[in-house]
Amino acid sequence: MREMVQSQAQEALQQGDYTLAAKNYIEGNGLPQERKQLTDVFVQVNSLNEAQPNPDLCAILGLIALDDNSVFNLDREEALLQCVQWSRQGLQIDPNHGHCYRNAGSALYWLDDWEAAALYYKKADELVPSPVLKIRLFNMANRGVEQPDFSGLQFNIETDRAMEAYNAGVELNYLLEGHVMMPDAERQRLTILKQECYAHAYTLYRGALIGQNGDLINVDPLTFAMCCNNLATEAILQGEYEWAIAITTEGMEYHVFPYILQNRLHAFCEVDRPMEAIADGQRLLDDFEEELDLLTYFNVVDKLCAAHMAIKQYEDLLEWVNIGVQVYYSLDATDPMTHDQEVVRCFTNFFIYKANAENALGIKYEIESVAQDTDELLEKMPDNPSLLISRANTFIDAGDFDKALECYQYAIHFATEKEMLRSVQVAFYNMGYMQVAHLHDITTAFESFEQSIAAGNPDFWCYYWTAHCAYHLQENEGTIYYAQSALQKLQIQGGVAHDIIAELYEHLGVAQLDLECYDEAIDNLTRALQYNDTKTTRENLKIAQIHKTPTKTFLGKLFGK
Repeated sequence: MREMVQSQAQEALQQGDYTLAAKNYIEGNGLPQERKQLTDVFVQVNSLNEAQPNPDLCAILGLIALDDNSVFNLDREEALLQCVQWSRQGLQIDPNHGHCYRNAGSALYWLDDWEAAALYYKKADELVPSPVLKIRLFNMANRGVEQPDFSGLQFNIETDRAMEAYNAGVELNYLLEGHVMMPDAERQRLTILKQECYAHAYTLYRGALIGQNGDLINVDPLTFAMCCNNLATEAILQGEYEWAIAITTEGMEYHVFPYILQNRLHAFCEVDRPMEAIADGQRLLDDFEEELDLLTYFNVVDKLCAAHMAIKQYEDLLEWVNIGVQVYYSLDATDPMTHDQEVVRCFTNFFIYKANAENALGIKYEIESVAQDTDELLEKMPDNPSLLISRANTFIDAGDFDKALECYQYAIHFATEKEMLRSVQVAFYNMGYMQVAHLHDITTAFESFEQSIAAGNPDFWCYYWTAHCAYHLQENEGTIYYAQSALQKLQIQGGVAHDIIAELYEHLGVAQLDLECYDEAIDNLTRALQYNDTKTTRENLKIAQIHKTPTKTFLGKLFGK
């Protein structure tokens, strides 16, 4: 279909219908992407304009100067000045030619002559109302203003050009990112407006491409895919993952690029579709690895590990763990990327995935060998929290809990200093698990788990163990809070055994029984029995039912301690 737009434009040039040619090339974004074809169009249009100047021909030349000046001049600044000259030539013939005004304004805008650009943009916007130009005029009018009056930025997005609506969304996104202190009300209004711009562009592009409604101006597969990607980003931010999957899939039918694959991969992970996530993750690394920055690379490998873990493909998981760890170790120790919070989070996860997979496969390694490897790495990166956590784990395996505690404390110190929150969370969690499982120090373990949660740990198991400790310390309010939090996370935590779920409901019910909240206690103890029928839970349920009458109290627990 795009070929139809270009073919129609070429035919219009040959027949002297320069207005139609300009419409297809400019409004229909129909200039060829292949360099030789674009050069041929430039030579043809330039020859026609030199023979007999025409404002539509000037507008086509101006657009080429703006979008791909290398076909006639490698010097960007000289090409932009030439764009201004072509635009002025066209305006001498037609003083109301909107495209010439806009091209001149854009050339001057990129030349940083904003005062002159504003004059051309205002006239262009008067002739053909443009959301993009209104945003740029607002930016120019408020250049250097720390807190502009954003309420003055108002426009109607009902344009029939998808590219105009899409670009308006992009411009609004830049505006929002550039003003982090924008008032909340205006941020919300402009965010909604940005989303509406993308949605309107999506509707126009989709009608032309998928609906094949005959609208040749909006036949633009590449920009449609980019629009789908941006709209998917907004959907993901709102938690609308299925919608994000649907629109990225539509866009990828026309053009596949790293960002759109990343968005769909993320959405697949969020809705627990590991097979699709694995396919997208592998495609990203197979087709676009050289284009990915290290941060994205580690994030993709981390998602691949999580997806393989979800479907118990432990051998494949270990392969990806090894790849991720090798890439991390290949980095120079002085590289700031080794300390990036997100990279360290992924690196820490690799060790967790590795331990879980090896445990599931029954793989055992010599403690001395693992410890020696880790010590060698620590000599190069002594302040690396992930390595310190790994070394602590080998000390636990060797039964040296004092040394393990020391490593965890160092890991917490360095991770806090470098604001590596995930490492802080993991170190506190691992330390708490050691204290409860090996040292049987419930009080200290409870404090460690709480500190992990305070650092932002969202994991189900951290809340489970905190509830476990609170229960055995007879901290009723804490038991209720952490047990309820853990149960809420069951929605996104797969593979939790029924006896664990039953234990949480039982702890919750017993704590409520102690606090004389008998209705709630009965409800949760009944739920516990549905997952695991035990004598203790039945006895506690009877006690709650007996003491349901408000005038009676029962302070102790008969069983379960």
